Amino acid sequence: MISQIDEQLDRAIPDRTFVNAMRAAIAKFSRYRSSVPFVPYAYSRTLLEKTDAYELVIMQWAPGSLSAIHDHGESSCWVAMLEGTVDVENFLRLTDERDGYAGLQTESTTRLKAGDLDSRSGPNELHRVRNTTKRPAFSLQLYAAPLSTYSIVDERTGRCIAGVTQFDSILDLSAL
Repeated sequence: MISQIDEQLDRAIPDRTFVNAMRAAIAKFSRYRSSVPFVPYAYSRTLLEKTDAYELVIMQWAPGSLSAIHDHGESSCWVAMLEGTVDVENFLRLTDERDGYAGLQTESTTRLKAGDLDSRSGPNELHRVRNTTKRPAFSLQLYAAPLSTYSIVDERTGRCIAGVTQFDSILDLSAL
């Protein structure tokens, strides 16, 4: 699985620093996996490393977990699936959100499994992630620049609200 992701990293990520950070976090996954909080029916976010240029976050997706429809603000994001499977539903933004609303249309659904790499770039790429399986899933995200604010879309009303990054825990990747 790691070699499958490793080959994709060089093709997908333009910055060697980002590639090397992802490789280091992937290589240490077995050392920190058990320290990632499990939240029943939800997902957890654990900060592994943060610099001025990027941040690395490991997420555990419990069975039945579902994210809100969201973007990644002004950050680019690469997602490496380390274990398990999640479904990613991608949306087209049909209206300009400056008025506080975003008309949405489902564009596609992708299933990510261990060894897959996905990417997001900026505020126009809206998606929702869910774990429909009976097993936890783990994804590693690299956000360049660090994710601070982003948009969340209320699917029922189309209203956009600002999300603020939060973590369930922090692990020091360099100490592992």
